[in-house]
Amino acid sequence: MVCDAPQGGGVELVSMPEFFTEKPAIETSLAHIHDFYEIVWFRNGSGTHYVDFNSYPVLPRTAFFISPGQVHTFDDNIRQEGYVMKICTRLLNEQNDEDIAYLKYNVFNADTVPYRHISEEAAAKVEHMIELINEESEQGHQIGHEDYLRALIRMLIIIIERGSLDGDNPVLSVSKVSHKIFLTFRQQLEKNYCTLHTVKDYANLLGVSTKTLTNYVGECSPHSPLEIINGRIVLEAKRLLRYSTLMIKEVAYRLGFEDPSYFVKFFKRIVGVSPIDFREQDQVGIL
Repeated sequence: MVCDAPQGGGVELVSMPEFFTEKPAIETSLAHIHDFYEIVWFRNGSGTHYVDFNSYPVLPRTAFFISPGQVHTFDDNIRQEGYVMKICTRLLNEQNDEDIAYLKYNVFNADTVPYRHISEEAAAKVEHMIELINEESEQGHQIGHEDYLRALIRMLIIIIERGSLDGDNPVLSVSKVSHKIFLTFRQQLEKNYCTLHTVKDYANLLGVSTKTLTNYVGECSPHSPLEIINGRIVLEAKRLLRYSTLMIKEVAYRLGFEDPSYFVKFFKRIVGVSPIDFREQDQVGIL
């Protein structure tokens, strides 16, 4: 595993198209889940990348950001060029590092598109940063190795964000109170979506009114707090329904629903089909 690598400080870098020909099918053509972060850099190529039940076009100069727990897979186009970078979670640990938190939650989150299409100028810088990360990944015995890698990864994310040609992804600012509350809302949601299901729950947790939380979220996202909360619960439900053998009632209990029948109604209201019907649609295998 990338976090257990004796060298590399928790980073594994594999070039494409070698990634598609040398890695097992579970990492390429089959839907799979990681317990680490992943940045997939498409320098050139076309095709489709599937992330959490959505399909996204692969374009030249595009970076995808995959979080731990996300389900993703590649199509059968093995002529794509670029890199797959696996990053151990400890290198993006935001504890006591507010800057990392802002960078991470700008790109690694479930309520926005998981990619950035960037300019040619930024792409050249990305290639240079990947070279530096690759070089440093082989210096595990050197002093400050992990700190150096963490700094390089931080710079890589900044370059991608600054060079983004996608105008629909608002960049969070460390200087705005509303953005800080929104960031904390995202963090707390990721920790508590199985137990806290209402806007009031999170407003109380953050020490603000529900109206204030709604206004702050509205500055940073096209979705309301409740839509984001429900979306995160439904996303996890879809993952469990499609990629586990848990019974419907077990999925409901795991997600904090004491009454499985209420979970079924909740899921059908948002997704449009019942949990059992969703499970039977386009089943691609159990992990």
